Amino acid sequence: MIGLPSETKNIQCEISKRKEDNKMKESIKNKVDLLVANKEIIEKEFKWGYSLMNVAAALVFTGAKKEADIERLKECKRVLKKNTGTFSSFQSDSEAVIVSKMALADDPEQYIKDVKAIYDILNKKHTFDNSYLIQGAICIYEAGRMDEAERIAEKYRELYKKMDKKHPFLTSSDDIVYVVLLAMTDKDVDTIFNEIEECYTYLKNEVKLKVGNDELQGLGEILALTDGDIKEKSDKVVKLYNTIIDHGIKWGKEYNEFGSLGTLIDIDVDNNTLVDEIVEVSEYLKSSKGFSGWTMDNKQRLMFSAMLVGDSYSENGALMGSSAVTSTVAMVIAEEVALMICMMACVSATTTATT
Repeated sequence: MIGLPSETKNIQCEISKRKEDNKMKESIKNKVDLLVANKEIIEKEFKWGYSLMNVAAALVFTGAKKEADIERLKECKRVLKKNTGTFSSFQSDSEAVIVSKMALADDPEQYIKDVKAIYDILNKKHTFDNSYLIQGAICIYEAGRMDEAERIAEKYRELYKKMDKKHPFLTSSDDIVYVVLLAMTDKDVDTIFNEIEECYTYLKNEVKLKVGNDELQGLGEILALTDGDIKEKSDKVVKLYNTIIDHGIKWGKEYNEFGSLGTLIDIDVDNNTLVDEIVEVSEYLKSSKGFSGWTMDNKQRLMFSAMLVGDSYSENGALMGSSAVTSTVAMVIAEEVALMICMMACVSATTTATT
């Protein structure tokens, strides 16, 4: 058999690679289209909900490769109302996300009862209702760890207390769900705490990364969720961040926007390709209703685009390490961004009403 000339082989390899790239881009496009479609369906049921929270709810279905069913949403909304108090956080800002997760469950009523039981365990030593703890309870339940809720709750409280003592002005409600996720790992509290601190001091004092202290702590929490040397992981984030800057992109430096970079560092693709695809998705999203203008700024859209690209690589087996952890964290980030903006809007409205 006569072998192909090396030049011909190279051309065929390049063609094959381009086809694979196009296939990847098509998978991302399909995911984006599903997100947009799901958001439109969800907004029919949650007309008065915050747009970003509806995006987070749409991501719930998109991540499951499902199209939202408005009748199912209505049914789950009634079930939620039946099983929680009128003024409960379960029926406030994060309602659309909770109802969407219920809609994917085989038994929505049992789902919310179990999540509420875990929430009560987490909230045992709090004197107020907390939307972030609801997220934490959902993470425990969906990881199949309900029977470990008491132990995870104790570990969460120990770690949160330790962090709050070290950085009282940095540690707040924003950290709760990440601390719950960290409490679910096999690492002990001291190891987790030391890794977060190492990331924080390394990026602040040695690398001198020009982002806020709160953002550095948040990134440390995300990086501590996975195994590996914390400095090596931090360096990967810095390299990705520098690539973004080199592309002339203004990436958000807010708590979750910057921290989201930590979910992208184990994707098996070069940073230039990754950033190009994120920008491409962002531009594609920009033309869709509810993903531009006053409903979503450019930095938020870039962050959501990064999640979609990252999730697509995960499905195609191009994500090294724990794809389950990365996907969970990406979803948490989306919910937290939406939740924080909702809360800020509520505070702003309250302030305006009282002045």
